Amino acid sequence: MAQNGKFNGALISSIKCITRRKKLFGIICFIAAIIIAVILVESITLERLNIDGNAVSTDANIAGSKTNIPSASEQNDLVKIAEESQGGSGKICYLTFDDGPTENITVDVLETLDKYNVKATFFMVGRMIDENRELARRVYDEGHLIANHSYYHDYKALYASSDSFFNEIDKTFNSIREVTGEEPFKLIRFPGGSYNYGDHAKVKQQYKALLKQKGYYYADWNCLDGDGESGNHTAAQLLKRIKSTAKSDNVVVLMHDGCIGKTTAKILPSIIEYFQEQGYEFRRLDEIPYYSD
Repeated sequence: MAQNGKFNGALISSIKCITRRKKLFGIICFIAAIIIAVILVESITLERLNIDGNAVSTDANIAGSKTNIPSASEQNDLVKIAEESQGGSGKICYLTFDDGPTENITVDVLETLDKYNVKATFFMVGRMIDENRELARRVYDEGHLIANHSYYHDYKALYASSDSFFNEIDKTFNSIREVTGEEPFKLIRFPGGSYNYGDHAKVKQQYKALLKQKGYYYADWNCLDGDGESGNHTAAQLLKRIKSTAKSDNVVVLMHDGCIGKTTAKILPSIIEYFQEQGYEFRRLDEIPYYSD
């Protein structure tokens, strides 16, 4: 009997020991789970911090960049804003197309952009919007930005006076508004560019100041394929021009989807692939990731 008592006592002690070990193991597992959860939460939080330690979600950095860029009344040169942007994590390419939309060329451009999942900015002529409303709406529906390139694209009439200039700009914004059903991003591109040389250079500088007062952005370019220049250009020549002018980490590329853009539409896959190989991502001009210091 004494031996049985000793055996039973040992058995009970063993069971208690095993029970304590199970409880200890459970406590350890519980603590480990808490530690892992804390690490995950901190990791997610760190991903949502910018380099200055301000909490900003990654999605907000992209979508919210529209409100992060300087106001047009402060700085309305959008190419300059892009070149001076502080928040880019890498190289960015802004593909832009002027003078459309046109049935054949714009359609080809859209199909290529869709194939490569690239979004672009289309500086449309108001008259062309009104003549091709369904196509202009397709550009909008496929996620691209529609911007303003005057109504008639007639240099002599457009630059005759500030009244004629802004009448065309406002008329084109009305066409964009009617097609999209929403208030357009106030961005224009001067036909012929806004540069301070050539015909109408003096009045263009005056109009830029007036645009700033009205809160309108304008955008020229710092890279182009040359399809808008005189002469017939081969595909190889246009691609070579792209490569020779892509000098910035933030490139705004001038091309055309009007009647002169037929060759551009054909080589657009090669243009996109070139910038991809160089490490660029693609954005619309209202998605500049701008963060001040």
